[in-house]
Amino acid sequence: MKTAFFTEWRTTLRQPSSFTFVILWTVVISLLFLLNRGLPQFDGYTNVLGTIINLLLYLLPLFMLIIGSLSITNELESGQWALLSTYPISTFRYVVGKFVGQLVAQIAVFSVSYGISMVLCTILQFPVSLKWMVLIYLFALFLISFFLGIGILIGTFASTRWQALMSSVVIWFIFIMMWASLLIAILQFVPYPLIANVLGITLFLNPAELVRVFFVVQFGGGAVFGQEFDTLVTFFKMTLSLPVLVIYTVLYLATVLTIAGWKLQRRKL
Repeated sequence: MKTAFFTEWRTTLRQPSSFTFVILWTVVISLLFLLNRGLPQFDGYTNVLGTIINLLLYLLPLFMLIIGSLSITNELESGQWALLSTYPISTFRYVVGKFVGQLVAQIAVFSVSYGISMVLCTILQFPVSLKWMVLIYLFALFLISFFLGIGILIGTFASTRWQALMSSVVIWFIFIMMWASLLIAILQFVPYPLIANVLGITLFLNPAELVRVFFVVQFGGGAVFGQEFDTLVTFFKMTLSLPVLVIYTVLYLATVLTIAGWKLQRRKL
């Protein structure tokens, strides 16, 4: 696992695309801040914050799905996995090593970009509260973690890089772009008293939606979700909700990586 981690870490940070992502995130985040420089210091859930959350929600999952899936599929297609399969290596430890290596590398890339953006905002005297900065950063970290893990899982099922790319786009489209429409279509067949329960269950099926709702509540925007989410909004306002989200994240990723390890083991036979 340690070897897979360091290999993935070094390979990712040496790729020119890593520097491209640093520039991309720096430019995007800085522009969003600077476009609202003339506004007074904002706190809570505002239009500016909603724009930033939506932008991160669209871009981060797509990039992480593609990066995670290709990190596995590249080795499968090039024959490197066939060579590794001849060694007494645990597929689960290999998958975890790949995931952790990619996770640390992607967090490092985003952290550098985010830090540069914060420095620019400070220099240009754009007022941003510390709580606001920390919550946005945590929001991005949870998205990176969830969708990098799902991307690794996609890579273990894909046979080619093209297949991995297309599968990543399809999953992203369902989880991010079509989720609201799918829920509306499903809820038309659900009795009204059960709508709140169905919404709660489906929320935990889509980590992107769960993370979005959780952090919007932390910013004080829970009222935008309506009375169907009143119970969840009340719970998310509690201090206990963050540890619960962390536990959910660990269990979700453990399940995803276990399935990925099982699938690689099957392809090994």
